[in-house]
Amino acid sequence: MTDKEKIILFENYLREKGYEEEKIKYNILVVKLLVQEVLYYFEENLENIDTYTFEEFTDMIRLIDDELGGRNGIAKILDCMLELTEFLKINKMIKGGKIAHYKRMFSNIDYYLDKYDMMTGRKDDTKEFLKRATDNKFSHNVIKLIEDVNVYEFKTMEYIDKILSDIPFSKKEYNDDINLLKRVLISLNLIDEKNGQIDVTKKGRTVSRLPVDEKYAAILFLLIFDTNWNKVIFDTFNMPENAFDYSEVIHLISTIFINKNDIIIDLNSIKDIKEDETLVEISRERFRLAKMEVTPYVDNIINICLIGMGILDVIPKMEGW
Repeated sequence: MTDKEKIILFENYLREKGYEEEKIKYNILVVKLLVQEVLYYFEENLENIDTYTFEEFTDMIRLIDDELGGRNGIAKILDCMLELTEFLKINKMIKGGKIAHYKRMFSNIDYYLDKYDMMTGRKDDTKEFLKRATDNKFSHNVIKLIEDVNVYEFKTMEYIDKILSDIPFSKKEYNDDINLLKRVLISLNLIDEKNGQIDVTKKGRTVSRLPVDEKYAAILFLLIFDTNWNKVIFDTFNMPENAFDYSEVIHLISTIFINKNDIIIDLNSIKDIKEDETLVEISRERFRLAKMEVTPYVDNIINICLIGMGILDVIPKMEGW
């Protein structure tokens, strides 16, 4: 059987599995290019892809950029090759050691991403990035504090775990916090977005694989110290850049709560402040909190960084309090 005939059968196999047309076309394109650009010249076929020939294929950076989605396409190429492996196995075209070899070769995503980065001149600073996020006094103290805490009960951790694991959100649970959090993760280079498709980067995968306490500490560090909240908010919601200094939100809240466990805010009473009381009132914590509460999108930052990380809670005032 020729490779051309195998590709036709492979396409039928993908359709029978119920994949979307876009994925089917992409996978067929990958296999056709592999056959036409590499296997044909080495007089090899789909049952005899060795490390050398696949290295030749992944050396073709221009082809990958022009036809297969560039760096974001690497994971999709490997996913296609694993699908092809399963197809060849089911049809008894490969067996035993060849199956194991294919699976090892096509599962090594970090290797092929690093190779792409090296060949395109990108500097891989993942190790330095991770060290900065985990090996600092703040993160060390956080790890001690959460020793007996199930951090996956916190919404932000749940959301980030889903995003980095490529688990889709239901329409019911999707909200502005998740949308903004995705923008944050893109700004931190934990995920990439191209043509509406989200791909987890090497940094994102590295953070995702951390022990749970280190992961929580690293994420909290990145949210508080490394996120440019002004840029993220302005870009996400198309706001004028002088609207509000969102980078100060966490700092303001930390100064308010530095010697307090709770603060009661009555927004209605603050609206009714008399002119001669203004100077006194604006210096009080409840006024500063209330001002932030009514500023657009501040609540999203508070939800993501503080409430969603289990640091702060907001309890509505009940009748009779």
